[in-house]
Amino acid sequence: MSTISRIFPILTSAALTLAISTPTGLAASPSANTHLGVQVIDGTFGPGALYRLVRPPNWNGELVVYAHGYVSPVQPVDITPDDNLVISLLAPQGFAVAVSSFSENGWDVKDGAQRTHQLLGIFTLEFGRPTNVYVTGASMGGLIAIKLAETYPHTYAGALAASAVAAGLQGQFDYQANTRALFDFFYPGVLPGSAAYLPPGTDINTGIIAPATAAITANPIPASFIAAIDQTPIPFASPAEFVQSVVSALAGNAESLAELETLTKGKPYFDNRTTTYSSALLPASLLFAINAGVERFAASPSALQALDHNYQPSGDLRIPMLMISDERDPVVPGFNQASYLAAVLANGAGNFLVQRRVPTYGHADFTPAELVTAFSDLVLWVRYGIKPTP
Repeated sequence: MSTISRIFPILTSAALTLAISTPTGLAASPSANTHLGVQVIDGTFGPGALYRLVRPPNWNGELVVYAHGYVSPVQPVDITPDDNLVISLLAPQGFAVAVSSFSENGWDVKDGAQRTHQLLGIFTLEFGRPTNVYVTGASMGGLIAIKLAETYPHTYAGALAASAVAAGLQGQFDYQANTRALFDFFYPGVLPGSAAYLPPGTDINTGIIAPATAAITANPIPASFIAAIDQTPIPFASPAEFVQSVVSALAGNAESLAELETLTKGKPYFDNRTTTYSSALLPASLLFAINAGVERFAASPSALQALDHNYQPSGDLRIPMLMISDERDPVVPGFNQASYLAAVLANGAGNFLVQRRVPTYGHADFTPAELVTAFSDLVLWVRYGIKPTP
């Protein structure tokens, strides 16, 4: 269970009482939304995006802009629970917070980055220029935070990326698709479609999750081979975690196939034609059979370009960034952090990055104390040059 669903209902009852106005656009008046000294402005900008600005009575002059994680396209566009979680954690400490719904839900890092970056200008118009601006985000929003930190190092003073898709969308989707391709090799005919195609109308719960769970539970040995392959580093520390992690990758692949029609214009985005599946743990004969028998797929160049634009981290880091992640994340596995560390080191920017792992199984499964401590450590690093420990 995530921190949001586990903690948020408690925090809202204990945090500051905020007077929330109806959306009024960029011309909203902060004085009209004042309650106990807290100033809150809700408004709209861009094509259908909502924003919320919060300035506490004890404002320290600094601003936090936050990019939320992935939200299913079937959900309404709105300020999310994790937006309000960040507000409830940081506003009582004197930080102003600005959040956005983005213009649409789903996988759209480009729009999310644009809307999040625009928050600074809107906040400045209403409250004045902050002394320091911190960019933060979780999951897909963590990738947005990375993009903004790399693109605008003179705008943001520091970045906190939680459970970030730090290898980029292509790396994340390739992991899921490779897991599906290998699952089909070891468990032929169990799931509908393929790593690159989901039959219309497929219910992910009954069509993917249930049969995959049953197949692995009945015969876990082939799935253990998948976990041993370099291209599919399944995170787990128990049999239950093992099954859940494999199934999470399969469900993620199915969800991506169902939801990336707009982003890739219906073009295939998975390409394993030149992939040699490798492992130091499996016998050469088995690897030969896998590489000879696994189904191969070709991606459209335009689809790969669309994913690259949404965003492939460069590792060109010039401001302090603290990354926090679960040690065993079934949704965004640890190869994301390893990939980003390698990119940062290749750019000679290792002094700007600290990666912290919480010894838990889950996705963005952090306690409020862990989140507040991580952010406080980032602030000390920015203000006084005190680099945090991993």
